[in-house]
Amino acid sequence: MSAFSACRVRATALGYGLQTVLAGDADSAPFSALWLVCNTGATVQQRWAAGRPPAQLLALNATAPATSCGPLDDFCRAELSALLGALPHRVLFPHANGAPTLPLLPRLEAAGWLRPGPFMNTLHPRYGSWWAVRALIALDAEPDPAAALGDSPCVACSAPCIEACPASAVSMAGWNGQACIRQRLDSASPCAADCRARSACPGGAEWRYDAATRAYHYGVSLATLRDWLRGH
Repeated sequence: MSAFSACRVRATALGYGLQTVLAGDADSAPFSALWLVCNTGATVQQRWAAGRPPAQLLALNATAPATSCGPLDDFCRAELSALLGALPHRVLFPHANGAPTLPLLPRLEAAGWLRPGPFMNTLHPRYGSWWAVRALIALDAEPDPAAALGDSPCVACSAPCIEACPASAVSMAGWNGQACIRQRLDSASPCAADCRARSACPGGAEWRYDAATRAYHYGVSLATLRDWLRGH
């Protein structure tokens, strides 16, 4: 087993269960490939949180220095870089606040992982929506064979996500972003620390993030939304 193959096995054991190696591009040069790494379930987030409550973690996020990628992203960047050790590499994502944004959607599309469901998250046949990109790393390796997601699990689903959404923002016709935003910004909204539609989805239910992890992620997204609105 090569050193990089062993690194991938260790990463999987740590909760980075969805990975692929893509052919390199202009962003990866002079390296020949891109290692796309995603968490599956909440193991990675729980290890980083180390029992700290969501409010404490959100406070860390709000006070992160400009050089930070965000506390959780800093943790993942350091952990994956430590796994790679002496193997030459360059972390392209996550990147520090203010750094040029690296588009991830083309990489997800190249991996065959871009297929938004009714509530926008891509539904993986095993993990449902309970996965997220944690790193994109340039290095030298052979690309993996393409592996598309296959048929959407939504086709044969009763769609409990639609009924669960208090904003009526979810439908098979698409996601109503404005309705979702209005609901999330309401002071009495049940969507401040969770997404009821996402949690109602039966896809990948065994990988569903625990309530504390969901509260952190949705707290970050709500703070980002409010900051954006203040600037506009």
